[in-house]
Amino acid sequence: MLASPRVVFVFAGVDVNVFPSIADAQDWMEAIDVDDGEYDAALTETGRVITMRTEKELVVLELTDELDPKLLQRLLREHGQAIGMPGIELDPVGFANETWQWDWEHRWPRWPRWLDERLHPDGPVQA
Repeated sequence: MLASPRVVFVFAGVDVNVFPSIADAQDWMEAIDVDDGEYDAALTETGRVITMRTEKELVVLELTDELDPKLLQRLLREHGQAIGMPGIELDPVGFANETWQWDWEHRWPRWPRWLDERLHPDGPVQA
């Protein structure tokens, strides 16, 4: 049995979306986009390939045995160059954690601190 990934990267051109699990990625993705080939690749932080398909208008992502760390590095390098952050391919997990931290700090609406701490006692997602 394959271990659950700590990070799931979903690439569309030079854009990337980062998720803490396959389930989170599936919930975010839209079936029509998968069917239309909007996504180029889905990979874990180690470069394990994730297949994408749809079933009854739902997105289905499946972890495979295939490893392609060079593809992960290339796609992250291209994304890093596009956003002016060279070198992110050297630390995929660190990049994911920074992305989640930035999203956390810039989320809207911002709840009052007491409510935020009650709803999210652990803060932002981290791998």
